[in-house]
Amino acid sequence: MAAVQRFSSFMGDPRAVTLAAMFIVCLPLWWLMAMMPQMAVPEGWTVGIAVSTSVMWILMMLAMMLPSMAPVMSVYAGLAAKEHSGALLALRIVSFFGGYFALWAAVSVALAFVQLGLRDSAYFTLGGTQATPLAAGGLLIAAGMYQMTPLKDMCLEHCRSPMAFLLSHWREGLRGAFPMGLRHGMYCVGCCIAIMGLMFVLGVMNPWWMAVIAAYFVAEKLLPAAERWTRGVGIALILLGCAVILAALTGMEMT
Repeated sequence: MAAVQRFSSFMGDPRAVTLAAMFIVCLPLWWLMAMMPQMAVPEGWTVGIAVSTSVMWILMMLAMMLPSMAPVMSVYAGLAAKEHSGALLALRIVSFFGGYFALWAAVSVALAFVQLGLRDSAYFTLGGTQATPLAAGGLLIAAGMYQMTPLKDMCLEHCRSPMAFLLSHWREGLRGAFPMGLRHGMYCVGCCIAIMGLMFVLGVMNPWWMAVIAAYFVAEKLLPAAERWTRGVGIALILLGCAVILAALTGMEMT
């Protein structure tokens, strides 16, 4: 009887149900990411290759971003539950997520085409998924510099304060859910896109580095004083990028 009551209480809390649903979705996605290194990088230009590469990026992006989106999803579910319940509430939460996901899906498709376009570049290897040292150094420096821009600060502020974001951009009803999710997705992309670009440095299909970057996104949005220590991360990335480029140039001179 107590177990039934606990389950009933759990199902009556839209925040807990939303977090549980996100966790359930994450599990098969990360299992799929673990299988990804076994996938061959396609060659040539066909619709099938473009679609499969885009789907790969979308699933990878979804696996990485779902954990850091959990706080705003939970808060939104709690606020929306004051206006709706049942199936309408569930549809509203899914619609909010759909707006967020739509923007990241568009970014994923763009990155998929970037990867396909880089396959024949002298600065990228493994089908465009791995930068050579010179390109890697440039990406590290660019990501580090972006960490210290006002745009990064603004986007991070919105991502770190889900309640403040939702209250300042609140739209009532089902019709307002998707635009709110889309707007939050804009801030999330602005906050994370430079670090996401480091996937080309670490290996696009490397699940271990994907997990590290995903954990960093969660830490950046949840840990205290992130707006200060992210600048330290930026400086570290710049120094690392300079070291990688210097090592690459020194190696070229020696050969």
